[in-house]
Amino acid sequence: RQLNWNTLTPPNFPIGASTRELGMNTNRAEYLPHEGVMLEEISSIIKDVPTGNFVDATYGFGSHFNLSTIHDHLNFIGFDRDLESINNSNNVHNVYHLNFSDIYKFLSQNNHLPLSGIMYDFGLSSHQIDSKHRGFSFQNNSPLDMRMDMLQDLSAASIVNNYSEEKLTKVLKAYSEDRYSNKISKKIIESRPVLTTNELVKAIKEALPRQNPIFTEKTIRRIFQALRIEVNDELNEITFSLNSIKKSIKKKGIILCISYHSLEDKIVKKFFNELTTFCICEPSVPICKCDIEQQFSYPGKKKYLPTEKEKKSNPRSKSAIMRYVVKL
Repeated sequence: RQLNWNTLTPPNFPIGASTRELGMNTNRAEYLPHEGVMLEEISSIIKDVPTGNFVDATYGFGSHFNLSTIHDHLNFIGFDRDLESINNSNNVHNVYHLNFSDIYKFLSQNNHLPLSGIMYDFGLSSHQIDSKHRGFSFQNNSPLDMRMDMLQDLSAASIVNNYSEEKLTKVLKAYSEDRYSNKISKKIIESRPVLTTNELVKAIKEALPRQNPIFTEKTIRRIFQALRIEVNDELNEITFSLNSIKKSIKKKGIILCISYHSLEDKIVKKFFNELTTFCICEPSVPICKCDIEQQFSYPGKKKYLPTEKEKKSNPRSKSAIMRYVVKL
């Protein structure tokens, strides 16, 4: 039967409630379990950008934002779609509750353009992964939620319990790229209502053949990733924001992105390649006719990875890929 999860809320988690209304911990000393990824590399990069406004598009715990204390030629402006991050932000930090797709409009309306640079960290924050009420991780049994912005209506419960089999299969195939997406979608439909992360894990496991538990866990991770991407419209948010901001970067300013899976990185790689292309005419053509003007350049390498030391101290950084380009 079809359940209208758009009109219901996960147990003990009212839509639109702030962290303080939920009685959650807002003591920042306890709220900050991990540092941001590749802090030293980012600090080295932004020291050379021109003076002006610099955007941290994913404030999270403020660890990247804290680089403002050693780069005083930059005025940091932070954004995050997660109210828990906003409510627990440092009181002296300039942070706003907005999605990626809203950033350009806000900056334009408030005369903050052009920018010296903008930095995106597309990964989940540690508090989102570890939270026992947000539903991002299969390692905690919690209501199926996965909303980065707790004010929005669409949740993982809405998708799992309301989408048709065809639509659910399409989402799982596109965003998990798992070969068992069809079987998993069918089993989820048969298992409705699916209310918690444990119930979703059970349905996924029942859809899979007997195999090495390592492969089963990888599939579970991929399915959770797919649902999270759909809930938060993550890939469209990234694409829209990058395209809206690209003409608002100062000379020698930067666009920097940290991705954590191939779907994110493909978007960034394609976008940066387009920005750094200067001509697509055949070499035999004496005069360029394509009129493509190169806007940015790669500073050296096209991608950067965390050091082995960082991977050991912060295992969640191991899949990170950082790319950045500089405005010509």
